Amino acid sequence: MQWSVQVDRVNPGDLEIADSFQVAIYESLLEELNKTKQFKQVFRDGDRKANEVPNLLVLKTTVEKYTPGSETRRAVTTVSGATKLTVRSQLLTREGKIVLERTVNGDVRFFGSNLRATHNLARNIAKATKQSRWDVG
Repeated sequence: MQWSVQVDRVNPGDLEIADSFQVAIYESLLEELNKTKQFKQVFRDGDRKANEVPNLLVLKTTVEKYTPGSETRRAVTTVSGATKLTVRSQLLTREGKIVLERTVNGDVRFFGSNLRATHNLARNIAKATKQSRWDVG
């Protein structure tokens, strides 16, 4: 049986995270989950069509730690300036049963913009989701 997934908006938790950064994580997640071809369909938060799909899981992402890095410092030294992002990623049934829970990291240590951390994070979440066995029954 193939499942579809609805990706909820990113929850910043108690942290001050720019809206643009949250949106970047969200958009990267949609893209990376589509790439895995693990799910029949990938829905955005609030998509009414998701209500009609029989086998639907919901992906919730909550930011637990965020260290904004410095692109300038990364360009000069590889030791400092890393952007670090840690999230709790949960895959739930419609009824709220957690079928998968993982803590996932996304870092940018060397060159690249801070937004690269969002892409790395999304790729790691998609990979964890694909590699894990989850029991929905």
